Amino acid sequence: MGQIIVVLFFAAIIGAAAVFASKSLRKDHEPQMRYGVITFVLVVAVGMLFSCFTQVSQSRIGVVTTFGHIESDTLSEGPHLVSPVSRVHEVFIGLDVAKVEGAQAASKDLQSVHTDLTMNYRVDPNKVRALFAMAPSLEYEASYVQPAMFEVFKAVAARYTAEELVTKRQQVSTDIMSGLITKLKGYGFLIQDINITNFKFSAAFDQAIEAKVTASQRAEQAERELARVKFEADQQIAKARGEAESIAIQAQAVKTNGGQEYLQLQAINRWDGKLPTYMGAGAPLPFLNIEK
Repeated sequence: MGQIIVVLFFAAIIGAAAVFASKSLRKDHEPQMRYGVITFVLVVAVGMLFSCFTQVSQSRIGVVTTFGHIESDTLSEGPHLVSPVSRVHEVFIGLDVAKVEGAQAASKDLQSVHTDLTMNYRVDPNKVRALFAMAPSLEYEASYVQPAMFEVFKAVAARYTAEELVTKRQQVSTDIMSGLITKLKGYGFLIQDINITNFKFSAAFDQAIEAKVTASQRAEQAERELARVKFEADQQIAKARGEAESIAIQAQAVKTNGGQEYLQLQAINRWDGKLPTYMGAGAPLPFLNIEK
């Protein structure tokens, strides 16, 4: 509203100047001169009026300054009228990306760790004026966002061992995002999400991890082999127990069914139908009780 009043004030001054110029010329002056002066004043007036129009781009908010003073009202996207002596600074409020490469920190077990961070964020529309007052050059990413990413990563990494940084990657990412939200909220930044590209450790630590993985794989293989041997031993025990029980059952059957007659019955069941080719003198025929 204040900017519109200023524009109308300038328009009134220009109109008054045009009227004054027209009347101040004597009637005996040539008409061409009179028309020339009026035309000049009108051209200046139109030029100044056009300079009062400004267009704020999409996904941006305009911050107006007049002689270095930041006006209280900001401009939304679209056309606006502003004072000819004012300047409009556009601040992007859409989704933006900040990247940090090679962020270095020390883990809880004093291992050196490097990583790349990518953060999606945007400027809070309600805090654009305060952000501009803090960073008139609008280089706030290099001045505030990236340093905060470095600082929060160092603080979070110090709470985890090097191994936990890998095994608890999602929790680490959540802690980093929570820290950045707290750190940057006061500056007027809204954090959307954070991505950890990769963790890099020292060569000695990588070798230790590889050795640990190899030892774990060998231990698992030994456990599987032990389980296989135990299973086979259990099978042998079960087989022996079954055979022993079978023998005991047969012995009980022999005892119950009359001993010798039961054995003869078992022999008959197993006989292939062939008689011996030689039998000693007085030997009884197989399976025949000659006494009966």
